[in-house]
Amino acid sequence: MFKKTHLRSLLGSILIGAMAAISTPAMATNEAMLDLLKILKDKGSISAQEYELLANAAKADGEKVEGTINEMKADVDKKTKNMPKITTKGKFKVASQDGDWEFQPIGRIFWDYIANDNDGGAIGTYGDSGFELRRARLGMQGKYKPISWKAEMDFADQTGLSWKDVWVAYNGKMDHGKWWVKLGQAHTAFGHATISSSKYMPLVRRPLFADGPQHSRRVGISAYTEGKRWFAHTSYQLPGLNDDNVAGATEDRTTLAFRLGGTPFKKDKKHLLHIGGSFMHEELNGDRFNNIDNNLVSHLGDGDQLEWDNAEGTVVEVDQVDAFGAEAIGVWGPLHGVFEYVAWDVQTKSAGSYDLDAFAFDVGYFFTGESMKYKTKGQFSGITPKKSVTKGGWGAWQLAARYEQMDLRDGNRDGGEAEVFTVGLNWHPTSNTRVMADYATTLDIKCGGVAGASTTCDGATGTEPSAFTLRAMMYY
Repeated sequence: MFKKTHLRSLLGSILIGAMAAISTPAMATNEAMLDLLKILKDKGSISAQEYELLANAAKADGEKVEGTINEMKADVDKKTKNMPKITTKGKFKVASQDGDWEFQPIGRIFWDYIANDNDGGAIGTYGDSGFELRRARLGMQGKYKPISWKAEMDFADQTGLSWKDVWVAYNGKMDHGKWWVKLGQAHTAFGHATISSSKYMPLVRRPLFADGPQHSRRVGISAYTEGKRWFAHTSYQLPGLNDDNVAGATEDRTTLAFRLGGTPFKKDKKHLLHIGGSFMHEELNGDRFNNIDNNLVSHLGDGDQLEWDNAEGTVVEVDQVDAFGAEAIGVWGPLHGVFEYVAWDVQTKSAGSYDLDAFAFDVGYFFTGESMKYKTKGQFSGITPKKSVTKGGWGAWQLAARYEQMDLRDGNRDGGEAEVFTVGLNWHPTSNTRVMADYATTLDIKCGGVAGASTTCDGATGTEPSAFTLRAMMYY
């Protein structure tokens, strides 16, 4: 009859033998194996001498396996040293291991449903509602140090394909920070709203003074530099690739613009204050200043709009235009605010000068805790939800609103005056997708009725046109 000590020793020997038979060298390096051997030694199942023998053997096997793994890793690193790196998180980018070159396809799709109510306004078609493919862009961008480039087209333009960014840049670094010089079609160095990407706008539309009154992109040369908390941007440009000749003089129009800005207060990336200013001088050489026009609340339809000069009104030959802009951006955790003011001094050839202006104040709040991402160049970047729907979360939710005014009435030109309020709800399921719901309403509009003035706006004084817009968008 076995004694308990004999039985315990036998069971321990059987267990060790079985584990030794089925264990691979990788398992021998497992901390669990060493812990088990120690337990068996402490219980007396194996002697101290047997424990040392087995433990040393396990460690030796582990070192042998680790050495083999390191040799394999070194061999793989050597063979893949010159293979490109591929990034797939939120984008698809191929780049060299040293980062000297990279290539990235880009694109975005914005689908809108718009319900308009013209409230008895002047243009009946403004009451039209329906779907609109607002943006459908495809392009590519890349770099081969020190050169970078970008080419992008929009297929959603009703008049045909529309070129967006098409440029080549030379990039460099100085003691204060980076700089670049671009040649081609790129953003005009003026203002915050127009130069900001539509991918990151908290509301469906930009303010009234943007997209129409301000140039978005033009062809020419531009330069940029930045420090840790400041930037400077300038551009000298001719009409863009998509501009039509107006009165045969468009090719003579030149634009010189400057934008400066910085963060006088910056606690961290989520708590800061940005202040900036812009100046733009445009030589029209007798061309019409017909780029100040904008529908009040909707992109769909031909609705009530402020327009300083139009085809139906008396054509005014403009000599030059000076534009002045001031901007402020504040971010404090989930709360952000943006204020922008723009004034135009329009100098005509024979009708004197006109003073026009506009401003907008935006505010937004993430009630899921995210923050707007401010970049040194005075623009916002993309939002990353704290917990996206792909990880079982609710994504990021933001409430945004805007109050704005625009006054295009001066002297004998009545381009109209309006106040518009917009409120919107944003849902970011993931970092590259968003659903937006906006409601915009005209609080007040004045168009016509000015004694001795030529009315160039389209609208009915006292009406309150409004629009509801639902947008689904994605970008990469």
